[in-house]
Amino acid sequence: MKNVFIIFLVLLFSCKTNTNKSESITFKVAKNYFVKNAQVINTPAEKVITSKKEFDEIFGTAAHMGENGMPTAIDFSKEQVIAIMLPVTNTSTEIFPVKIVRANPDDAEFYYKIKSGEKLSYDIKPRLLLIISKEYKIIHFNKED
Repeated sequence: MKNVFIIFLVLLFSCKTNTNKSESITFKVAKNYFVKNAQVINTPAEKVITSKKEFDEIFGTAAHMGENGMPTAIDFSKEQVIAIMLPVTNTSTEIFPVKIVRANPDDAEFYYKIKSGEKLSYDIKPRLLLIISKEYKIIHFNKED
């Protein structure tokens, strides 16, 4: 009986999970939205948007014909939007989501990169919109180089 108890303890401690391991959080990229002209962005802005009203004040829809032409649907009763917005530029600029991981039960860490390219003949307002669950109350932004 003593040997069974020892084996049980060994198995119990060997099955301990690594609590430092980060859990990936799924997200969707919101497409076919643009930053409204009334929004003046002088410095990079990182924002978490939790309501349709707030979202509609900042973004407009850019539907177009063809496959995937409608804006991505967002259910603000269950979802929120992580937004990265950059100042107006005439340089090709893309914002890439690297990952979103759970930091604590209610917190998430969002990692992203910005890539600049060639000069354009017109101005753009670079932005990235990600849709995630509202269960994450605090989002920490981390720009990677």
